Amino acid sequence: MELYDINKNTNSGPFTMRFTTPFKLLQQVDINRSWLLAGLLSMVLAVFLLTADYIQPKESEQAIAENPDNRPVTDNKLASVVVQNLNPETMHRVITLYGETQPDRTITVTAEMAARVTAVSGKRGQLVKRGDDIAALYQGSLPQQVKAAEARVSQTSIDYQSALSLKDSNHIARNRLAQLEVDKSQADSELARLKVMLANTQLRAPVSGVLNERFTEQGDFVDKGKPVATILDLDPLIVSVSLPQGDVGKLTTGDSAKILYLDGQQVTGKIRYISSQSDQGTKTYQVEIAINNPGMAKPAGMSVEAELMLETVTAIKISPALISLSEVGEPGIKWIDSSRHVGFSPIDIVRTEADGLWVTGIPDQARLITRGQGFVREGDLVTVSVDAIPELVSGTVQ
Repeated sequence: MELYDINKNTNSGPFTMRFTTPFKLLQQVDINRSWLLAGLLSMVLAVFLLTADYIQPKESEQAIAENPDNRPVTDNKLASVVVQNLNPETMHRVITLYGETQPDRTITVTAEMAARVTAVSGKRGQLVKRGDDIAALYQGSLPQQVKAAEARVSQTSIDYQSALSLKDSNHIARNRLAQLEVDKSQADSELARLKVMLANTQLRAPVSGVLNERFTEQGDFVDKGKPVATILDLDPLIVSVSLPQGDVGKLTTGDSAKILYLDGQQVTGKIRYISSQSDQGTKTYQVEIAINNPGMAKPAGMSVEAELMLETVTAIKISPALISLSEVGEPGIKWIDSSRHVGFSPIDIVRTEADGLWVTGIPDQARLITRGQGFVREGDLVTVSVDAIPELVSGTVQ
């Protein structure tokens, strides 16, 4: 069966006719259906793209509420950290310096005359008191010379007194009286000189201290001015340290200082001297700290730590395990602000103790991250839980 189309040309007469088979008609209908389906899909896609921002309005509003500062969040799943509220305390900033103990005074006992040593007293390291014998020198004829000088003084004194009794009756010339006065003065002077020489034959400790060295033995001959012994005055004991020039204006004489010995013993001393001239090589200033040393039990030359108290600051105590490094390698600690974002602050160590560090540099309203600080970065939005048990100074923090 054929369908005729008036538009179809034929050769059968003057009329122009065109016909179409059923198969071709069905093919034309399928083509029109495909175009219709394509148009419908395009309309649906356009509507979806135009309304995509309104699909989940509640989730968008929640995200804005959690991030009011419009900070970028890199991950939909927030990291979890544990925080601890800060407990700042007011204290002195402490600078720790290293030095050694020194004697308050070092006295060198020298011979006042040239003579042979006839006796020695005391041993090295022995505690001596002021006036104790150290060594004796040969006296020679000095004792006899002293006796003769004493007799001469007695004679000249009698002659002068007799002349004075004759002065009132004008029975003695005035020049004779003057000569007798000169003789008496010379006799007194000679006696004093001989007594000093006799005293110098006995060398005694001028101060109390430790007989540190003795340079002569019995039988040695010493010249005038030659050292015989040294005595160390160790009470008070002096600790000498070098103070950086940036801190020299923060200390005054009389300030307290803590001294720590190598054996763990701690004592308190006071600053007694601050140099007014820096060392030309190190640009540091010498500071002397005096500490009591009963019985001179502590020796000189011991290495010690000196903790000097500077200005007053507000600090918190943390475990060293809480210290992190910034992206440029600067040490500091991480904290959480009121919007649950991670912050980082460089720290300044005020004081070090066996169980933690006292540091400054953290904002007052911040909360310190005690766990999870290794998994977050500055600016991250996190979920927060409060640590019920403070672990700021309790060893390793997870």
